[in-house]
Formats: sequence, structure tokens, C-alpha cells
Amino acid sequence: MGTRGPYALVDTTPAKTILVYRNGDQFYVGRKFVLSRRRVQSFEALLEQLTEQVSVPFGVRRLFTPMHGHVVRELDALQAGGKYVAAGRERFKKLDYIHIVPRKPVKMRKLKEIKPVVHCDINVPSKWHTYHRLPRHINVFTNGRVFTPPVKVIIPKFTLTDWNNVLAMVGEKVFPLGGVRRLFTLTGHPLDSSESLQDDQFYVAVGLEAFKHFPYWKSPRVPGEVQR
Repeated sequence: MGTRGPYALVDTTPAKTILVYRNGDQFYVGRKFVLSRRRVQSFEALLEQLTEQVSVPFGVRRLFTPMHGHVVRELDALQAGGKYVAAGRERFKKLDYIHIVPRKPVKMRKLKEIKPVVHCDINVPSKWHTYHRLPRHINVFTNGRVFTPPVKVIIPKFTLTDWNNVLAMVGEKVFPLGGVRRLFTLTGHPLDSSESLQDDQFYVAVGLEAFKHFPYWKSPRVPGEVQR
């Protein structure tokens, strides 16, 4: 007799814990990641979550086995307690990942005897200090395509340090062949640095052509508070 009732649809697959290293980084000791079917329903979703937790230029695009560099392509291939290497689009870099150990902390000298040197009286906002420590989640329209839904792009904190890398990463998502040269607000204001990006905001990706003033904000994907 088959199982009936609401519990028949509950996924009882146990969560897996994996350890993820960073490709080519001999000092990155690895980060534990709990793989639950409720939180991660596809391999692409796994790569997006790893992008938020493992700083890889242009985001995590592939997973390798640490010993021989075999590519992992699906969730079912991941083993509980397994170890893997996260990489972007670059080749696998062979290292002894499994035996990477934390670096010993540098012994602190008597800091009380060292007085800080004051160079100027400019007060730097706390936002500047913390900005590059957090990734950015932005939504990007293609220039002139009002009826094409915006693409969500997760920009890792490591990529935010270089504006050209930000444009290149947006190009991978919006234009399959690349070509993003500039980012604009929905009203046509150009952006020139990562500091201008706001989390969960909407932008327009432009190539060599001029920005096209269309009502992008009328898209059903744009929340009401952004439209206003």
C-alpha cells in the first residue's frame, strides 16, 4: 500500500556537507557548505550560493575534484563530506588542497607604543570601509529591450574592486558574447564605479551604442517602490 497524505511529497533526502577550496589559492583553507535540497534545488543555484561565500573573480562557474581536477556537473555527483575546488572560467590549478593549513598569525608587537600618524582631517564614511566586504545583487536590463526581463547578477566582493571586472561579469550574463561597456540607471544616469551600485537595484547594460530612453521601470519585474 503506497504512502498517502501530505507527507508523501516531503523531500527527506539528508543534507550533505562539503568543503570547498578556491582554485589556485594555497592559503585558502576551505569553507564548509551545507547542501540541502530545500535550499539548493539545482546545480546552478549551488554555484550562485558558492559565489556569495567563496570570493572568485567573475563568480563561481565550475567545481573540480581536488586531486585530479575532474569537473563536477550535477548535484547528485557531490558526496557527503567531499572536498571540491571552486573556480571561474579558468583552468583547474593543481595544488595540494587537502593539506592546506591555516597560516600562523603574526605576533603583535607593542602597539601601545606606536602612535598613529594623522595625515589629514578628512572623515571617511563608514560605508566606504565596509562596501567592498559585501557582494552586490543587481538586476540588469539590456539596452532598448523593454520587454526582456532583467537578469539578476551577483557580483562578488572581490570583483567589486575593479570596475572593468564588474562590466565583464555583467557582460557574461546579459550579452553571451560580451560587449557591455557601460551601466546606466533606469533614467539614463551613467555609472562609473562600483561605489555607485546599490543592492537589489535595477540598471541598464549598454555597449558601444547610445543609451535608449525607454520606460524600463514599467516592467512587471520592477517593484513598485523602485517604479516610484
